[in-house]
Amino acid sequence: NAMRNPKRTSSTAAALMIGVGLVGFITIVAASASTSIRATVDDGFVSDFVVQSNAGFQGGLSPAVADDIRALPEVEAVAELRTGVAQVDGNGTFLTAVGAENFSRVADIGVVDGDLAALAEEGTIAVYDQTADDKGWALGDTVSVVYPATGEQQLRIVAVYDQQEVLGEYATGLSTYDANNEVLLDAIVFVALADGVSLDDGRAAIATITDAFPNADLQDKTEFADAIVGQLNQLLNLVYVLLLLAVVIALIGIANTLALSVFERTRELGLLRAVGMTRRQMRSSVRWESVIIAVLGTLMGLVIGAVFGWALVQALASQGFTSFTLPVGTLVVVVVIAALAGVVAAIPPARRAARLDILSAISTD
Repeated sequence: NAMRNPKRTSSTAAALMIGVGLVGFITIVAASASTSIRATVDDGFVSDFVVQSNAGFQGGLSPAVADDIRALPEVEAVAELRTGVAQVDGNGTFLTAVGAENFSRVADIGVVDGDLAALAEEGTIAVYDQTADDKGWALGDTVSVVYPATGEQQLRIVAVYDQQEVLGEYATGLSTYDANNEVLLDAIVFVALADGVSLDDGRAAIATITDAFPNADLQDKTEFADAIVGQLNQLLNLVYVLLLLAVVIALIGIANTLALSVFERTRELGLLRAVGMTRRQMRSSVRWESVIIAVLGTLMGLVIGAVFGWALVQALASQGFTSFTLPVGTLVVVVVIAALAGVVAAIPPARRAARLDILSAISTD
């Protein structure tokens, strides 16, 4: 029946295809983002620990946190990272600031020209290499930066880097940040332990400092990556709930299509029962028709989701998406759930088909 009425079958499967396609697309992009985040943390951060505020965008860390950790004998290097907003070359953007003296010892951003330590001098800036190429900037050029607190400043380019996942497109030193911003709070503090200090001993020493600050969270690299991925997953859960509604609507469409099919085939179904088809076989026939439609829509949706997911990951390669990840296990679960949902959607029309009175069905015009 699904084959002899392909227009109806395809239109019914199309609704499910769209819903599953969106689910697959979001799942693939999320898996790729998670893999890319973990790779960035593993490859870009040389530090052993990260301290960040647990208040999110509502606040940051007091500079005293970094100063106190820096004084510990178990610690070799500490580098602060602060974020603010400014207008760079006429465009509003986030502007990162780092403790330039030690930042190269706790993170690797791929400096290709200049010296990141030169950011310690006030009035300097580092630029992502693709941004510098697009704007025709070179080492030693000046960049117009407008701060909300101090207005326009001319900052000299002292370094160019090719990894923007940590710092974004622009970065200054703390001296430049402090001179042009009123609120001086650290977003993240990177900590590298001294040689010979174990992670357990280092954590215990740093915890004596962070425990005195209620908003300070101490994390190793794995915990830091998990925290970022966890924030992404919270957003995805909301998206999944919305997409689930679209899938439910598509399954209702399958149930309606099957109900219409049973109504139109009343005489045919009566003849099948008359020549020996049991009620159980009748129900099974309708269920399998539903499963075929559901799986067809699901597989087509997954293919579309995978194609668009791959395209988006490739388009965002310069924004930190370093890896395309296909979560095979999750996608297989989606197919299985779709097949089971098809069975559930077929229950009412299958029961109706099985309960048809044979004589009345045969006599139907």
